[in-house]
Amino acid sequence: MTRETTPRGRLDLPQITGLGAHLLIWNYFVTISVLALLSLDDVHSAVPVWISIALFGSVWFVLTHDAQPRVGLGVSIYVSVACVVSTAISSNNSIVGGFSQWYVGAGALAMFYLSLRRRDLVAWLGFVGIAITVLLWGLSTDGRLLEAILLVARQAPYVLVGSLFSFGMRRTRHRLDDIRSIETSRAAAEAAALARTAERSRRLAGLDAAVGAQLQRIADGVELTDDDRAELVIAEARLRDSLRARQLDLPEIVSAVQRARRRGATVVLLDDRYPLPLPSAALAAVTEAAVRTLDDAVTGAVTIRLLPAGRALVATMVTDDAGFSRIEIPAP
Repeated sequence: MTRETTPRGRLDLPQITGLGAHLLIWNYFVTISVLALLSLDDVHSAVPVWISIALFGSVWFVLTHDAQPRVGLGVSIYVSVACVVSTAISSNNSIVGGFSQWYVGAGALAMFYLSLRRRDLVAWLGFVGIAITVLLWGLSTDGRLLEAILLVARQAPYVLVGSLFSFGMRRTRHRLDDIRSIETSRAAAEAAALARTAERSRRLAGLDAAVGAQLQRIADGVELTDDDRAELVIAEARLRDSLRARQLDLPEIVSAVQRARRRGATVVLLDDRYPLPLPSAALAAVTEAAVRTLDDAVTGAVTIRLLPAGRALVATMVTDDAGFSRIEIPAP
């Protein structure tokens, strides 16, 4: 028997369809069946008793076999009809009250269980059917109408409690879902804020590493030399690389780019794959080819591009120096 898996944290009454509840139900069925058989002296015939026991056995079988939190409509209708049929064939069979009228309590308990399993309407219709059957028996039997009324009155609270309990649990579950949704949104907002703060800190650290010394010299009023200005141009390009090609922002590639730019080469880094990550199997090949291409460039232009995901190539490297060359890195 397969139980429905519900989201963690939901209040879905798992005990109602659990093994412990099923053991309790079958223990009740065995107990009530024994009491019914012990009361055979209080009935006209044993045949209706055996039929009712079989009907209630089928009732508890289908209820425990359907382990969904909300029992199926077909199962719930069968349960209600079976309880009414058992009441109908057993009412006229009872000579005196007591355990010989066990079928009414068993039917009310079945309706109580249907209410817990989110079938309140069917449960109440089934209990109304049981009540009408019992009252009709009381009306048609001399001196037993009051007994029938009391019998129904004693069992009605079971179904009422089941409906109220089920309604209360649904309201509580919805409130918990709302609270969890609010907490999830709040956690997501906090995580986004932390991510923005971390990204801002990372960029400030990169900016400080790239041009911190030159900016400090400007702040101190030191006159910049031509070499300082050239380094600032390279640092500016370095910052552009960190925005346009995040996955190429690796120490080996960054160092090779700086060396190439200081030699006078024009370097353009592009990442058309972001935010999808670069396959780890291709990372070493891309890094090695990029460093080699950059170190071979003296003048001219070098363009290194990560291609969008799903293509046969993961990266291309084009050099327009003394001659034109193109290196292609296939996707792993």
